[in-house]
Order: sequence, then C-alpha cells, then structure tokens
Amino acid sequence: MVGHNDTLDFLAGDRKERAILRHMVLSLIAGLALGALGEALSRSPGPLHGAYDPYAYILMAAVVGRSAAGLGWAVLSGALAALGPVLSMLGATFFLPREHILYVNFDGMMLNIMLLVLTSIATMAHLTKYGGLRGDVAAGLLAGIVAIEGVEAVRQTGAGSGAPWSWGAPLVIVILAMVVLSLREGTGRIRAALVGLIMGTAYLVFSGGV
Repeated sequence: MVGHNDTLDFLAGDRKERAILRHMVLSLIAGLALGALGEALSRSPGPLHGAYDPYAYILMAAVVGRSAAGLGWAVLSGALAALGPVLSMLGATFFLPREHILYVNFDGMMLNIMLLVLTSIATMAHLTKYGGLRGDVAAGLLAGIVAIEGVEAVRQTGAGSGAPWSWGAPLVIVILAMVVLSLREGTGRIRAALVGLIMGTAYLVFSGGV
C-alpha cells in the first residue's frame, strides 16, 4: 500500500511539473506571437496599433500570471512572456532600423522597463487569487496600470504629440479595467477600484497633467 501511494505521488508530481513546464513554454510563445503582431501593426494605421499596444501585452501578462501554479512560477512565466515582445522589438530594430518606431539609443531603457512592468503585472495578477486585502490591492494596482496608460495616451494626444488615439483605445481601456475589477467581489472590488483611481489620479497630477 505504501509503495502504491508513493507511485501515485510520483505520478502526480510528474504531471504537475509537466504542466508547469508547458505553461512556461506557452507563455514564451504567446509573448513572441503578440510581439510579432504588434510589430506588424506598428506599420499599419495609427489607431489600430494604438488600440493594441500596450493593452494586448498587459492582458497577456495578466492571464499568464493568473494561470500560474504558484507565485514564483508566475514571476518566471511572466518574465518569459514579457521577453517575447522584447525579442520582437529587438528583431525589428535589427532588421528594419530605419523603419522601426524606436531609436536605437532609446531601445535599451524602454525594453528593460517593458520587461519589468509586464513581469510585475503577471506577479500582481497571480496575487489577485489570494483573498483579503492583499488580493484587493493587487487587483487595484493592475487597474491603476491600465488607468495610467489611459492618462498617458490622453495627455500625449492633448499635447499634440501625434500619439495614436481613437475610439478603439478608450474602449480597450474600459474593457481591461472591467476585466481586472471582475477578479474581485463585493467590497474587495470597491477597494481595488479605489486603488486604481488613486494611482491614475496621482500619475495625472505628478506628471504635470493638471
């Protein structure tokens, strides 16, 4: 009986390890696919790309982190998923340096920030699975990131910077915020919404938007 139980435990552990490995591989593939699509859309009409980037990446990181087997795996899978768009941007910069939207001297900092932000989003998305205040704050931080992206897009457009902005981008922001807040229930959803609102307002104020 003991040997039989040990065998079942071993098989269960093996299945879990395979599932974790499969999740990490799929996370990297998803990042590469979305990154390649984003690079293709960057040479399409501005409004279409503006409704895709960075919201598709935010959603991808959130799904990867939420579906991870544990907090540590969420961090690792999130980093792999974030590496996909980064590799796509680096590839576009290398093969199409004159057509790419980023300048070479600015790529390094921007790509590092993207890697850090998307990994953090995956981590916070996993924390939303926890009950209590910890999960509420994590969901609020995710909503805050979405709010900051919206504030930045509106602020740049108001400044006449030519940033792509259309009805598609606000619609995506609203949908993303609703998805994030739907991860919580009752008063937890209210607390998460307040955290997101505070983050968006603080960014608007301290970035010189008011």
